[in-house]
Amino acid sequence: MKLSEVPIGAIVEVKRILPSDISPKLRAVGILPGVRIEVIKAAPMGDPRLYKVFNKTISLRDAEADLVEVELIEEIPLPATFVEPGIYKVVNILAGRIARSSLSRCGIIENETIEILPDRRVKTSVGIFDIGFGRLSKVMVTKIRDNVLKNSVTDLEE
Repeated sequence: MKLSEVPIGAIVEVKRILPSDISPKLRAVGILPGVRIEVIKAAPMGDPRLYKVFNKTISLRDAEADLVEVELIEEIPLPATFVEPGIYKVVNILAGRIARSSLSRCGIIENETIEILPDRRVKTSVGIFDIGFGRLSKVMVTKIRDNVLKNSVTDLEE
């Protein structure tokens, strides 16, 4: 994943920097493999964005951030729209009463296990639903580790 694609609030680890004329400048501000970066804020039109590297706040345009390949740190809750297909635990729902009620009818409630399918539909203990990008972006999830994964898949299938 490119640094420019990371959602605001997420923390990532730098995997590599693609060769470019500005690669030395990125390394000079502390963007190196293994370093953690937090995405702080985006400009109103989305470009540039602010990042926290060590104790410094830096601004990068998307063209510059495209040169940095990163990996999300899984323990951090992310909106369900930004995660890869897989099995997740719902940590929080950032929505009002009506949206929460709608999601709960689909089996999407806090501390429940859901599966994000490749077509962005959601499989819950109630069934398979297409809840839409807007509502899916309000569902904060964390990836379930492999040792819990097998039990969760069995529970979802029953």
